[in-house]
Amino acid sequence: MKVIRTILGDISPEEMGITDSHDHLIRSGGFEVANNPNSLLDDVPSAIKEFNDFVDAGGKTIVCMDPIGCGRNVKSMLKVAEALKNRGHIVMTTGFHKGEFYDNRTSWLATVDIDKIVEMMVAEIQIGMDVHSYNGPVIERTKAKAGVIKAGTGNLLISKLEQKALKVAAITQQETGCAISVHTDLGTMALETAKLLKSYGADPQKVILCHLQRNPDRYYYEEVLDEGVNLCFDGPNKVKYYTDSILAENIIWLVKKGYGRRILLGMDSGFRDAHSAYMARAGKANGVEYMLNRFVSLLKRIGIDRKSLDDILKNNAARIFAIEKDN
Repeated sequence: MKVIRTILGDISPEEMGITDSHDHLIRSGGFEVANNPNSLLDDVPSAIKEFNDFVDAGGKTIVCMDPIGCGRNVKSMLKVAEALKNRGHIVMTTGFHKGEFYDNRTSWLATVDIDKIVEMMVAEIQIGMDVHSYNGPVIERTKAKAGVIKAGTGNLLISKLEQKALKVAAITQQETGCAISVHTDLGTMALETAKLLKSYGADPQKVILCHLQRNPDRYYYEEVLDEGVNLCFDGPNKVKYYTDSILAENIIWLVKKGYGRRILLGMDSGFRDAHSAYMARAGKANGVEYMLNRFVSLLKRIGIDRKSLDDILKNNAARIFAIEKDN
């Protein structure tokens, strides 16, 4: 039996509903926060409000992509999930971000053997996530399990450490059936990442490459998709990169090319100023709900058909994130 592994327990794929396939509600620390305080998302009431706004807009599930060593906070996320347990779902991740967020010489990702790292990743999916996110040396598992594996690659480079993390992700996927979601820096190295993961034994149908809207080359998208992988476009409301209309037009172009069943959508609201709840004291800002209240409306205005929109918002995520119940 196929299930979606949320942090409050397994649900059927049909219960996943409209899904934000790449986002952030809580981030308690890590390199990103040290480098940019605007990345700190540490207020549970604000996260609850943000999630609630998404649900009020018609959403059901948020896939939160904060991995090990990057401010993942299991306890806080459980509080957010519990607050909306009868209305929405949260999927959390295990795995790693891009290499520059870790010490490439002395981090445990760098020094521990691959098979031992895989064992730690599998345990987070099948037994429960470590409340300390493997910050060490103590491991205390919760009942909350991860439901997706993360990896990351750098801008125009897949470092040796990132290659190791990709191999860990591929082997962990083989043992658990979980999808792999990859941060591609500025949308580069996606084709190389897809090929590497396949060479490591990953199932391309369960691989998601993120952030390619920051590299708005639709013919590149086509080449990447021809490797059998999926793309998550997680850049609405990010005009600093490209306008919503460019993203929407590229998505519809891909749909017309026949790739509609391999496209996911997310907001990737990784900064405080991308959360309406966090910014409420300062004034009015758009938050996670923008995906449904604004961007989906644009897709409809440009002419996306109902079936393709349902695939992008619901059906694709339900299929890609599903795992076997006994895993």
